[in-house]
This record gives sequence, C-alpha cells and structure tokens, in this order.
Amino acid sequence: MEQRRATVELLRRVIGRRLDAVTEARHWYAGRRDGDAESLVHFWLHFEGVPPVMAHSTGEHLLLEFAEPYASYDMREYGETRVEPAQPPDVLAAYKGQLLLNVAPIQGYSSEPSAGGVQLRFEHEDLVVVSLGDEWLLTQGPVPAQFAAYLTVGDWLVSQTGK
Repeated sequence: MEQRRATVELLRRVIGRRLDAVTEARHWYAGRRDGDAESLVHFWLHFEGVPPVMAHSTGEHLLLEFAEPYASYDMREYGETRVEPAQPPDVLAAYKGQLLLNVAPIQGYSSEPSAGGVQLRFEHEDLVVVSLGDEWLLTQGPVPAQFAAYLTVGDWLVSQTGK
C-alpha cells in the first residue's frame, strides 16, 4: 500500500507539466532490436521542472520513481542495452511536447493493492502503460478491449472537467 501511495504522490507532482523528452533503455542483439514494447527495458519521462520519472515493469506492478537515466551497457554475447531518446514510430515518442492533464491508476489482475499501470491523459491522446507478466503494454487511447477483463482503470487523480 505504501508503494501505491508513493506512486500516486509522484504522479500528482507531474500533472500539469509539459513532457520535454522521453528516454528509453532498449535491448539490442546483433545490431537489431525487437518491436516497441518487446525491446523496452525501462523508460524515463522528462517533465518540465522535476527530475525524470523512471518506469520499471516488475511482474504485475509498474514502479515509478524519480531517477536519472543510466548509461548504455554491453552484455557481451547477450547483446547490449542502448539508452537513447525515444524515436518514432515507437509509442512513447508521440507524447513529447504535450502537457500531462491527468492520470488514472490501473489495477492489474494481481491481488496485491499496487498499481499495475497508469492511464496518462495528455493534450492530444491518452497513453496506457501497464506491466503484465514482466512485459510492457504500451498503447495510445484507452485500455484495449482484449485486456479490459484483466485491467481496471481507477479514478482520475484530478477531477474531470473536460474530455
């Protein structure tokens, strides 16, 4: 419960701020990487006026904390992890420059009371970020219908007046 409270407080600090940049850590092997969510290890959302928000996917829990991006590193025969700015066509790159208007926690199908993810309401479109079985679900718009039975979107942190 303490982790959930800390996550909500962190999110309250970034609502109303512009997303200046997104940094991603991605796994590469033999000069190639898998798809968007498949190759993503961690990411950082750089909002104006606060430290970067680092996202970790751990099982059915999304962990968020203020932390600077780490350096790229070589994993020898297992490839490398490259830490670089998000680039199109990857989902996270589409939100750079937008104002974060609101956030709703998403409860996964885990029985523990911690957030499985978040729905971030930006100026032009929502972003859903969920940790599912140590994998990322990243999608524009609302929670996809095929996941609706497993994910419950909670209350918005700021009272809704618009969208």
